[in-house]
Amino acid sequence: MIENIGVTAGKVFQFLKTKGPSPLHQIQKGVGENPAATNQAIGWLAREGKLTVDQSQKNRPSYALRE
Repeated sequence: MIENIGVTAGKVFQFLKTKGPSPLHQIQKGVGENPAATNQAIGWLAREGKLTVDQSQKNRPSYALRE
């Protein structure tokens, strides 16, 4: 399971690198993994300090790679 989260984190990273800041539903759709794995991958990247979260849109946070 941890390996799957790591692989999904790589997919999320590449998606954000290509597409730029995106809301959760676009990331989940673009990565093509189950939503739970995608959410865990986002948490993994956030914990590593690789993501920023823009919460200016109420109820629709946007995730982006930290520069």
